[in-house]
Amino acid sequence: MLQQATITRTTNKVNAYIKENVLLAGAENRRDVFEMFDKMQLLFPQWAIMTCPMMHPELLYASKNLPAVSGYDRDQLLPGNGYSKYFSRVHDSDQEDLHNCFNYMYQYLISIPSEEHMNYRMVFHYRFMRPDRQLVYLYDEKATLNIAGSGNLYYILLRDITSEKAFTGVKVELFKQEEGMRKLTEYKPMAERVPLSKREGELVTLFRQGLSTKEIAWYLKISHNTVRNIKSKMFEKYHVNNTIELINRIS
Repeated sequence: MLQQATITRTTNKVNAYIKENVLLAGAENRRDVFEMFDKMQLLFPQWAIMTCPMMHPELLYASKNLPAVSGYDRDQLLPGNGYSKYFSRVHDSDQEDLHNCFNYMYQYLISIPSEEHMNYRMVFHYRFMRPDRQLVYLYDEKATLNIAGSGNLYYILLRDITSEKAFTGVKVELFKQEEGMRKLTEYKPMAERVPLSKREGELVTLFRQGLSTKEIAWYLKISHNTVRNIKSKMFEKYHVNNTIELINRIS
């Protein structure tokens, strides 16, 4: 489980950057912001909307459907506007990787002028524990609006996509708004932390081609049992139960 001190250091680092470099939309925009998000929530009821509590501690908003998506209301989700409680509800195996993804986002944002933040979106993928102990796959999108004459408004879009796709590991995707949303890159901590060996890479390539264990053994000139043993060890290494999950996890 991620340590409180680690989260606190990251929070302090982000807050220092905001204070020195970012002009933020303030509480004077409360009415307009809340009305805008209320309308967005009616148009997209499957999405929960929140202002970023780290960026806007004086401008806190959460749409009425947040409990339906996450299982918690805003005060339960972020008591005291802190992130440690939120991280405690992320799956234990995902916490460190999610924290690394947040650091990745921070490093990218500080490399971009703050007035250009509205042109970028970051999407985080991770597993989250609801109050009933049910794990859900959250699609957590971070976006920015620039409110003329006021500054940047940072907000969050949350959606439960458990029924739509299989979870394949914690990652963050970076998009840029041009004529449409263009994906620039993604960062998947597990892929960097647990790289494939040469032999594992060969097997995964052949798995993707749909070859059976026997066909792979023949192709690589190794025994059937060797293929099965390597595959079994990869299942343990990447915490998956079958070949399809393995391919998705390391893609």
